[in-house]
Amino acid sequence: MTYRTTLFTLLAAAIPAAAVDFKKDIQPILEEHCYECHSELKGKRKGGFVFDDLETFKLDIADNDVAQIRPGNPGGSHFLEVLVNDGKNHMPPNGQLSSGEIKKITDWIVEGASFEKNDGSKPMVAVAAPKKDLPPIMSWTNAEGKTIKAGFVRLDGENVVLRMPANGQEVPYPLAKLSDESQKLARDCAAP
Repeated sequence: MTYRTTLFTLLAAAIPAAAVDFKKDIQPILEEHCYECHSELKGKRKGGFVFDDLETFKLDIADNDVAQIRPGNPGGSHFLEVLVNDGKNHMPPNGQLSSGEIKKITDWIVEGASFEKNDGSKPMVAVAAPKKDLPPIMSWTNAEGKTIKAGFVRLDGENVVLRMPANGQEVPYPLAKLSDESQKLARDCAAP
């Protein structure tokens, strides 16, 4: 994800959108990209995940550290992370969701990751609003020009704390070792 894409994502998140309907907006994305490996109908539960049996899928949605989807918290949702990262755990394994599909899934999680229709008048769950709706994985460039793929956690003194996509570990990285553009990105991410 480039800085321009990241900036577009941040700007798009600020524009109010119609409520996301699971059956109309999310289920078709899962059917097209995920059912081949994660479907009761196909008889496949790779990684233990199944998306066409909503009672089973619902077990992966909770506000705790082991849930794959954390309602109201796209940055803490491993499900979204594997859809946007470039690592070995990227899903789907042989493709990429469009930015529109990623945005719908992100919005669905922000709105509470419910299977029930939401008229958009209120969130499906009560959650503390994050400072910004940041993508779970962003591109950072260090002073040598190498790209680092990681999520923003916070600024901590002269460090930016990044979340590594492979293992979720939080790593402090000196701001001074980032390019000017990435230093600005870190400060923008931390701003209220």
